[in-house]
Amino acid sequence: MNTPIDSIDAHLPCLAAVPAAPARPVPRGVPSRGPSAVPPAPAEPPDPGGPPPPLVRSRLGGGVLSVTLAGEFDHYSCLPLRALLDEGAALGARLLVLDAARVTFCDSALAHLLDRWARDGRTWELACGSRSVRLLLDLWERLGRVPAPPGRDGRPAAERERE
Repeated sequence: MNTPIDSIDAHLPCLAAVPAAPARPVPRGVPSRGPSAVPPAPAEPPDPGGPPPPLVRSRLGGGVLSVTLAGEFDHYSCLPLRALLDEGAALGARLLVLDAARVTFCDSALAHLLDRWARDGRTWELACGSRSVRLLLDLWERLGRVPAPPGRDGRPAAERERE
């Protein structure tokens, strides 16, 4: 069927212009990106059948920040962990000891946090790690992204394989 494009639009009713939503106030510390054309969707309540929220427990003492993780960690669920690491660094922690034996899922957001922690000369070590954490860190190390935790020779896997 060869219908001219103008005839398709001719059958649609004309929609009245919808005024833009008023600008929402920007919280302190959040950069303004200008008015949004589309207001955000209201937050949906968490699915009661979904995974439980991740658990983060920590202890700071003697320059050592000990963190125990359980659950799933992705970009959004790593935000509280990032704030915790920033606070620990501000309070003088130089070593991060990570117990991630009960982490069921993690993506590159966790590796980025460890990279961010080590970027300023701080060190970290993995006390215990689940299979998903070990796989992520092994891949990240092969890419040469995160400094190896103590117990390895500190070089990226690519350098060790050349020998």
